[in-house]
Amino acid sequence: MSKEIHVLFHVPEGLESVATKDIEASLADIQQPKYSFEPKTGRVHLFCTVDSIDTFKQYIQSVQLLSIYSVTLVASESVIPGDTFQELQPTYDYISDQTKRAPWYSVIAEDPQDENTTISFRATFKKEQIKHKAPSQEIAGYIGFAFSDFFKHWKVKMTDFTYEIVSLWFQTSDAAYLNRLPAGVNNQSVILLLGVDIPLKDQRQRNRVFVGRTSLNPCIAYCLALVADPKPGQVILDMCCGTGTIPIEGASRFKDVFWLGSEVKVKTVAEKALGNVQHCELKNVDLMLGDGRKLCFRDGLIDSIVSDWPWGIRENSFQQIQGLYPKFVKQMYRVLKPDGKAYIVTQGHKLMKRVLNYDWCQKLWTVDEVLPIGIGGLDAYLYTLSKNAPVSV
Repeated sequence: MSKEIHVLFHVPEGLESVATKDIEASLADIQQPKYSFEPKTGRVHLFCTVDSIDTFKQYIQSVQLLSIYSVTLVASESVIPGDTFQELQPTYDYISDQTKRAPWYSVIAEDPQDENTTISFRATFKKEQIKHKAPSQEIAGYIGFAFSDFFKHWKVKMTDFTYEIVSLWFQTSDAAYLNRLPAGVNNQSVILLLGVDIPLKDQRQRNRVFVGRTSLNPCIAYCLALVADPKPGQVILDMCCGTGTIPIEGASRFKDVFWLGSEVKVKTVAEKALGNVQHCELKNVDLMLGDGRKLCFRDGLIDSIVSDWPWGIRENSFQQIQGLYPKFVKQMYRVLKPDGKAYIVTQGHKLMKRVLNYDWCQKLWTVDEVLPIGIGGLDAYLYTLSKNAPVSV
């Protein structure tokens, strides 16, 4: 018997559109899926019909979903009354009551009466950018206690648990999502979801054995590679590759594209980045010691540049990076092909905007898009730049 389900994918903030396309392509066997997302939320919703929850879980675990952090199978969806949400204890009571009412049988195929079970669980709550005086850990405690009434013999474990019970609340302006809900629900309504995570391999450490203080999450790097949309035979450069996450994720996904990583720090490129490439056994990526202020490539060699530039807040040296950016944009222009593009991530929005507004820079570049994204809880921006044709004198 077919069953309608609601699946929530947590993806890189600001890159929901590219993640949705990747998820849709990866889950091509799902019949008549409906996807919904809102920019800069890190959430992609899937509504579809399946014959078996267990079969669907196995399918999700068997498919490579490289643009997502986690997958939650939603058991319950409700709207918290406005007057309840304004008060502390009523909020706790409402969430606890919804946890007890949730149809956990529909997403967890375990016998709650089994006294000999070794199954364990952990409850997690996420506020999703909505401020409230109730601490997240306190709410998670109420959820865990209420859930224990349902599966009385399950043990609570903070690590190495069998199931992660996930709850979150959020607001949305996505009309497609709101149209599913009762009349009167709008973009000011607080929606509460309760569900269970589908266990996946830890995405944070895939394709690498070495990390640095500012290494990108592989899911973000993978989405950046998708944004660049490389074509077979092209050469893509990361001019500040660090531990090599962007070239590695790009090379793993696009086998017929050659990826170059350039890094100024000897130990970072010679030990960490090279160690990660060797770990992945990739043949279409190469690394080199190089300075983004004077790239050692001939003019017009590179098809696209995808790079996460140094940020002041991460590098603890805003004064230093202000001297880098003007030199970086000049070098990019020199090494890119006439129709080349650059995809640059930075938190230095004011600095980048100032550099791009210089008269000489406006002659070199056209700013196609400035996309707000989130990295490690910080607001950053993805700049898409197109190389202008040389101006004849």
